[in-house]
Amino acid sequence: MDQWLSFLHSNFQHLDQSSQKFTYQSYREFIYHDIYFLLENHDLTEDVIQESFLKVIASSPKAKDAAKIKAWLKKISRNTAYDYLRVYKKYQYLSNLESMEEEDLFASAAETAVADQVEEQIRDEMLHEALDQLNARYRNVLFRYYVEDKSHRELARELGISEQASAQLLVRARKKLRYYFCKRWVDHEEK
Repeated sequence: MDQWLSFLHSNFQHLDQSSQKFTYQSYREFIYHDIYFLLENHDLTEDVIQESFLKVIASSPKAKDAAKIKAWLKKISRNTAYDYLRVYKKYQYLSNLESMEEEDLFASAAETAVADQVEEQIRDEMLHEALDQLNARYRNVLFRYYVEDKSHRELARELGISEQASAQLLVRARKKLRYYFCKRWVDHEEK
């Protein structure tokens, strides 16, 4: 096992300063390229490496196998990077909104609203077409469950089947609907 990985197993705070520095530098070299690939920003990558390293030393690895430890380290660092991306994108969006001219903002919102309405209308039409392709039993169970808001117990009682059979019927109906809808959506996108 690499020496720096064995240092992670020990109490990090009790290591001498040179061992701590060596461990951090080794961790940084091990993680840097993966995180930079996700973030494409050196400063943000450094922040994520520091934050993920603090998480690692706070809960030292339990595994003894070097491959498992390395996979765990990469998972911790990637998850930390994803957290940063969520926060960073939210603030990036807000700062972009602040910098836009008021007219641009309303024009952009209007264009987006129209595009969203058109897409929603197309999606609804395709959904209705997909529903029409379902057999009556599947349409019936979907309608009762989603529109009439019936429970599996009520569905089972009305259809004269068990609750488990009712749930399974609903699963099959959804799968078939998804299949028909996706098929239509793909056909629409190709046109």
